[in-house]
Amino acid sequence: MKLNLNKRQKIVISSFLLTIGLLSTQLVDFNLRFRFLGGLAVFAYILSFWSLWEGLNVTKAFMLLILPTFFTVAVASFYFLLPVRWLTRLPVAFIFGLTFYLLLLAQNVFNVASLRTIPLYRAASTASFLFTLLSAFFIYHVISAFNLFFLWNGVAVMAVSFLLILQVLWTFKMEDTVSVAIIIQSFVLSLILGELALSFSFWPSPTTIWSLSLSSAMYILLGLTTQYLRGKMTRRMMREYLIIGAIVLLVSFFTTSWSG
Repeated sequence: MKLNLNKRQKIVISSFLLTIGLLSTQLVDFNLRFRFLGGLAVFAYILSFWSLWEGLNVTKAFMLLILPTFFTVAVASFYFLLPVRWLTRLPVAFIFGLTFYLLLLAQNVFNVASLRTIPLYRAASTASFLFTLLSAFFIYHVISAFNLFFLWNGVAVMAVSFLLILQVLWTFKMEDTVSVAIIIQSFVLSLILGELALSFSFWPSPTTIWSLSLSSAMYILLGLTTQYLRGKMTRRMMREYLIIGAIVLLVSFFTTSWSG
């Protein structure tokens, strides 16, 4: 049976189904939550692929769907940490459905922009950058909440950061293959974030400050890198990013209980 759905209708349906999936985490037994998260990630990938499949090739099927999948896992993981009250979880689920809809629209712009120039590319880049930072913040928050051994903190942050950074840098040229230069740049930036996670593991800061510090570091590193790749890097811009980094560092320092 042909439904003859256009892309926007598919995106709406996908967003609705994933919102239902997020709400259903409230009903999952605690021991099954990790399996459920894995299933929800696969479900997010399949629905995103279904929504955007026109014009996808192998590279785009991987690169464009990293962010929708990670964003779903990030919000769902953080969702488990919320108070067990529908009054709290229903608004969060609604906001997730709306933001996931906007995210798929942005990824669809990239899908089309790889074939021809369209005016929405700049807006999609900004949205993608924002969703990348949000996904990083939520996932870093969950990693910190697990109280892992400091080495595992570094490895987990580096692995997550690599994929998130990779898809951001790829969207600049959207080539049919991922260049070695992009892979190396993504590796270096994710390595720096992993090393920061190692360092912050010895810093007695609250979980929220830990994840905020790392996501701010990603913002600065990605911001500097993307401006350099655009050829718009200036001393003033570099100074602004460094000032932001200094402010976040000071906030982290003064909100940390050093007395234990």
